[in-house]
Amino acid sequence: MNALLRRCLLGWLSLTLCVMTTGCWSSYEIQQVDYAKAIGVDFKDGMYHIYVQTLDFASIAKSESSSKNEEAPPIWVGHAEGKTMSLALNELWRASQLHIAWGHVTAIVLAESVLNNKHIKDVFDMLGRFPEARYTTWVYGTRDSLLDILSTASIYNLSPLDSVLHNPLPSYMENSLFAPVLSFELISAHNDQATTTYLPAIALNKDLWLQNKKKHELFLIEGAFFERSGKKFEFLPRSELPGYHWLINNMRRAPLLIQKDNVIYGALSVGLPTIKIKPVIRGDNVTFRIDAKYLTALYEYLIPMSYDEMTRVSEARLKEQIMQTYRNGLERGVDVYGLQEKLYRKDPKLWHKLSGNGEKLILTEDSIEELNIHLIVPYTGKYKRKV
Repeated sequence: MNALLRRCLLGWLSLTLCVMTTGCWSSYEIQQVDYAKAIGVDFKDGMYHIYVQTLDFASIAKSESSSKNEEAPPIWVGHAEGKTMSLALNELWRASQLHIAWGHVTAIVLAESVLNNKHIKDVFDMLGRFPEARYTTWVYGTRDSLLDILSTASIYNLSPLDSVLHNPLPSYMENSLFAPVLSFELISAHNDQATTTYLPAIALNKDLWLQNKKKHELFLIEGAFFERSGKKFEFLPRSELPGYHWLINNMRRAPLLIQKDNVIYGALSVGLPTIKIKPVIRGDNVTFRIDAKYLTALYEYLIPMSYDEMTRVSEARLKEQIMQTYRNGLERGVDVYGLQEKLYRKDPKLWHKLSGNGEKLILTEDSIEELNIHLIVPYTGKYKRKV
């Protein structure tokens, strides 16, 4: 009798556990899910506009296995608007045919209208409340149409994920002009009054690449947005930032012409910088001393020039580009190189006093007291220099 009762109790317990165990009842089949890969945010006429790029993972898998597909993987873009970010998303869900998964988003693109103090806080406050949201998504600003940006296919009919939008590092390693920014880096810089918030500006270029002699739109970083002392962002095109990258510590490599009196002698690949910026305080007067060292490679040697003259000419040209970029930033009210932060780290009380708690720029054209540039050219390729 005891054995029978024991077996009955065990059977009842097993049945209860089976009923109580939820298993995967709330899960979705992979073909029943819309996977969001990029989000675009605009603000027009008092309304937030949200664009969501979703991709078909089955097509992406095919494109990754072979680059010879006849058709590019399809890209779907949803668009909705609302008075708040949340209302715009709910409007998008209202017409969604499938469950949208947000854990795979790798890029956020902000229109120029969103790049101000209030709207950036609204955007990341809403996105940060999603449990699936990640702080390692790439973030860009843009002046182009968000619909065009999110609808652009990659080269060779590859997956849209193989592009500057979703994976900017390969391009940056080849030409380190404008560093990509992750969302946690943007949030950290934006929340720090003393830090200049920087955002690369992504655009579409129709001229550099052709497909069967037809123009093909591909992504390009056309410049950058910089925050003006806790206010709105200013856009500076690449032409106004010729020396911005020279004072970025993680700069990998960038080209520099060896040019004197309008004659081009060759070209260097400059990289691996060691940069030291020191604020010099004399009472309420603050200036900065900058020391920068670089390792370079000589990849183009057109006209013979002595090593000493080559380094001297190149150092002078690099210094000129740095100062030109600095002056262009001042004209827009922007601390391009983040010099004020160096003062804040050394003497926060003086920084608060001079900047009015971050409300005004304390820099002038004479704020860079000393700029020392030192180039070393240890590599000249397979050919030796003749002199």
